[in-house]
Amino acid sequence: MSGTEKFFFLGAATLAALVMSQAPQDSAVLASNTTMPLPDELPVASTSSPAPSILTVSPSPAGYLNSLAACPGLPTAQAADVGPDLQVTDFKPFVLAAGSVRLATAPVGGGCFSSAFGMRNGRLHKGVDYYSDAPVPVYAAAAGRVRTRSYRSDYGNMLVIDHGNGVYTRYAHLESFAGPDIGDLVGPGDLLGIMGNTAGYTIPRHLHYEVLTGTWKPRLGSFALKPVDVMALPAAE
Repeated sequence: MSGTEKFFFLGAATLAALVMSQAPQDSAVLASNTTMPLPDELPVASTSSPAPSILTVSPSPAGYLNSLAACPGLPTAQAADVGPDLQVTDFKPFVLAAGSVRLATAPVGGGCFSSAFGMRNGRLHKGVDYYSDAPVPVYAAAAGRVRTRSYRSDYGNMLVIDHGNGVYTRYAHLESFAGPDIGDLVGPGDLLGIMGNTAGYTIPRHLHYEVLTGTWKPRLGSFALKPVDVMALPAAE
């Protein structure tokens, strides 16, 4: 996808109908022909961008989603593992990465599954997306150390956590950051920020969530890592 591609939203009437048809956790989202822009394909924002605001909300270890619904009208709703009620039937709340690191699959306080990992418009979508029309908290998927907390025009307000054993997670488009900063240790479920729509282009509110594996490189950092489909990882106890 080129850096100039952007979102196209639902018509007002369609959006209103979808919002009324869903519970708060599974808010209506976008038209069926809408695609999330692929992060990391756009230029990095200049370092003169305004600093993001900081939150003081208390962390909530119980905030992970234990079940997941696909967003109506999007390709995820047509997946083989999605039932007629839009529930993802084989959803695994926790998975094992690199055979040893236990990660939350949906580290958000609400929302629906809006975009899957895989090829999209001829390019690899390197994570999964969770959408919510209301601001909801984003949590650390597991214990680790914050390696990156910055703003980029492709990922917006972005945070990367090193979980050890060559496993990392990325959280993009945050509306604002919570307390953890670069070098800080976080625990499972610690608050990282609020789901948002920050980027150098117009997007709806959502979390772009990546699981990455490999070796951190001094120059490339997290962009030297290999993206992994969190939904395809084995279930953890």
